Amino acid sequence: MRIGILGGTYDPIHNGHLHIGRQVAEQLGLAQILLIPSRTPPHRPAPQATSQQRIAMCALAAATDPRFQVSDVELLRTGPSYTIDTLESLARPDTSLMLILGADAAALLPQWYRAADLGDVCELVVVNRSGAAIALDPIRTAIPSFAGRMHTVSAPAYDVSSSLLRQRCTAGLPISDLVPPRVADYIAQNGLYRSAS
Repeated sequence: MRIGILGGTYDPIHNGHLHIGRQVAEQLGLAQILLIPSRTPPHRPAPQATSQQRIAMCALAAATDPRFQVSDVELLRTGPSYTIDTLESLARPDTSLMLILGADAAALLPQWYRAADLGDVCELVVVNRSGAAIALDPIRTAIPSFAGRMHTVSAPAYDVSSSLLRQRCTAGLPISDLVPPRVADYIAQNGLYRSAS
């Protein structure tokens, strides 16, 4: 079975994340997309919502589509959330893991922790949201184990980000068109992102 791995801070998860997951599932014929909230992203500020709140929001978002599942594998681990550690913990003989990244993140892949080992445990799916050509050769050169194990998926741009959502919440603006309804309700009920921090 091929499983898409879609990690992120998810602070909060939004329709753009789900849109990418659906596009990958449809274009590559994946039966499952695994949403994995990161505990401590190595290259980003610490999340504002707690781990429990972020995984709760992911679970509510995943309920909108049976192809989505949620894993707390990174939240249960201490220290930085390195992708290679997560992939190795999920690897199974009967499963092919498909790491889903936007083109910008994929371009930085050679700089990731233990990048050379990534192609040994997963295939790479690069999502192109701009319509521009994606340069895959530098990734193949830096990570030879990805040779023959890279895919590109086109996904129309979805103009939303978690930082925009936090800003809208802080300003008291509606977010119901940017997140699933149950996620919007959860954010409101728990008073998330109301004050800037």
